[in-house]
Amino acid sequence: MRSGSRAFPVPFESPLPPRLRWIPSALAIIVVCIPVVVASRSATPLAGSTTEVLATSAVLAIVLVVALVLRTRYPRSTAAVAIVAACAAVLLSSLELIGPGPVVAAILTVMITVFGVGSRQGRTPALIVAGGAFVAIGSVLLLAPPPESRGIESLVLLVALIGLAATGGVAQYNGRAFIQAITERARRAEETRESEAERRVAEERLAIARDLHDVMAHQIAVINLHAASASQALRTRPDDAERSLTTVREAARTVLGEIGSLLTVLRSADSTHSATLAPTPGLSHLPQLIDEFSKAGLTVEQRTVGTPVELDSLRDIVAHRVLQEGLTNAHKHGGDGTALVQLDYGTDGLGITVTNVTRTRRDDRIVVESGHGLVGVRERVSSVGGSLETSFGPGPVHRFVVNLPFDEPAPGVRGSAHASTDPKGHA
Repeated sequence: MRSGSRAFPVPFESPLPPRLRWIPSALAIIVVCIPVVVASRSATPLAGSTTEVLATSAVLAIVLVVALVLRTRYPRSTAAVAIVAACAAVLLSSLELIGPGPVVAAILTVMITVFGVGSRQGRTPALIVAGGAFVAIGSVLLLAPPPESRGIESLVLLVALIGLAATGGVAQYNGRAFIQAITERARRAEETRESEAERRVAEERLAIARDLHDVMAHQIAVINLHAASASQALRTRPDDAERSLTTVREAARTVLGEIGSLLTVLRSADSTHSATLAPTPGLSHLPQLIDEFSKAGLTVEQRTVGTPVELDSLRDIVAHRVLQEGLTNAHKHGGDGTALVQLDYGTDGLGITVTNVTRTRRDDRIVVESGHGLVGVRERVSSVGGSLETSFGPGPVHRFVVNLPFDEPAPGVRGSAHASTDPKGHA
C-alpha cells in the first residue's frame, strides 16, 4: 500500500466512544486559546491600541479554532489555513501588533494539523504539508522586521517542531496500516482455511458418490441378471424363478438402504462434474495398502481378532478408506516408523484400530484430530451408522478407532449377492 496515493487509504477510527470524541478537539482548542488570551492581555503594541491587539488576537484565535474543529474532515485544507494563520501571526508579532502568545498558538495549531495529515493520509501528504509549513513560516521569520527576530535558532526550532508532528502522525498511520494488514492476512487465512475445508469435503462427497455408483452398479447388475433369469424360468422352472426374484428383492433392499444412509451426506447436488468413476478397493486390498506404506518407510503389523466376515460393498469401501487415513496419519505423525492395525470381528460389527507412537506435541494434538482427511472419514463412517474416535495416551501413543456395524441382511445373503456378478460392480 502506497502512502498518500489516495485519501484515507487506511481508515481512521478513534479509540474513543462516539459520545467522547469531542474531547481531543476541545483540549486542543483550550491549549491554543490559553496563550492567545494570556499574552494578548500583557502585550504593549507600538502601532495600535489594546483593543485593536485584542481584536486581532481574537480573529486569529477564531481562525485557529475553526481549523482545529474541521481538521478531521479536511486535513490538508485546515493545515493550509493553519500555516497561513501562523505566517500572519509571525508577521504581526514582528510588527509588534500582537504579542508572542498568538504566534505560539498558531505554531501549535500547525503542529496539530500536520500530525492529523500524517495520521490520516500517510507519509507523502505529511511531507508535503510539513515542507510547505517550514518554507512559508521560515520565509516570514527570515524576511520580517525587526532583524533581531531572525535567527537560526528559530528556524531549527521550527524544523524540530514540525518534523516531530509529521513523524508522530506518520508513525500512527503506519501502526494502523500494520494492524490492518495483520487483520486482513488473518481474515484471508481464515477464508482460505474454510475454503480448503469445504473443498476437501466436496472432494470426499464426490468420492462417496463414486463409491455409491460402484455399489449401485453391482446391485443393479444383480437385479438385471436375476430378473432376466426369472423371466425365462417363470413357466418352466418356477422354483428357480422364485429364487431369482428373492435375490432381486434382496438386492433392491440393499440399494434402497445404501441410498437412504448416504442421502444426508449427498445433500448438496451442486456438482456438475462428469468425472470418471472408478471402483474403490476394499479390505481385500489391505495387503497392497500395507505394502505401499512399507515402501514409504512405515512398518505395519496386522492383527485379526475373531472370525472374518465379508462386509457389504459400501462398508467394505469405508473400511478401506478408514485404514488408509489411519495409516496416513501414522506415517505423517509417527515417531518410530511403526504402526499396528487390528481388525476385531464381533457379533454385530467390525472394529478397526490403528495404533502408533506419535512425535506430535500435546499442544498440537487438536491439529491432528481436526485434519481435513478426518472430516471425510467421519462422514463416511457416519453414513453407514458407525463411529470414529481418536485418542492419545498413555504416553506418546495415538489410537485411531472406528466401529462399523454390520448391515441388516445375513452374511449368507450378502455373500450370495456378491458372488452373483463381477465383484467390482462395473456399470
